[in-house]
Amino acid sequence: MNDPLARRRLEMDRIARRLARRRINAVTYWGLGSFSDPSLWDISDWHLPVMGVELRLDDGAPVSAVWGSDFGHFGLELYASPMTDHVTALDVDDGGPNHGTVTDHPRWAALLIDPIVDARLVWAEGYADRQGAVGPVAAPLALRLNFPNGRIRIIAAMEHTDDRWWLGADEVIVAFTDEFAASIGYPDND
Repeated sequence: MNDPLARRRLEMDRIARRLARRRINAVTYWGLGSFSDPSLWDISDWHLPVMGVELRLDDGAPVSAVWGSDFGHFGLELYASPMTDHVTALDVDDGGPNHGTVTDHPRWAALLIDPIVDARLVWAEGYADRQGAVGPVAAPLALRLNFPNGRIRIIAAMEHTDDRWWLGADEVIVAFTDEFAASIGYPDND
């Protein structure tokens, strides 16, 4: 296969599928704000990590979901490596990324008692622009994780106004309910 985007898509889909039947031992949010003040990132049915989410699996292996532009502006990209490989090298004091572990947050803790039942990357057209592309561009929009007692979606999305969202944006959110995901226009095809 000569197409680098096709290879990258296969790699990301493989990373997502390998999450099934695995346990997540730690969840860390990466962003520009402080995670010591939950009012800045915990908005009830959703969380705002901003830059990405790092999952540490039962064997210690990292999986990072971070917004990126491999497939256009913008999508959710998945890596089998830590977030430190994918964020700026600036120190927090210089405006660089901050991070905070949220494993014990009630929304996550309720799910993490069991292994992931099913995991997949959700691809969608019409959310990312790629220069030189002809026609709709498929881009990774979200990572969906199904657990026995619920599901979450880690989505490349940004709140634009009080009643409008941009999907395929240069921010990452975590949606904990189907109702919230639907309210922001997340495609109901998963």
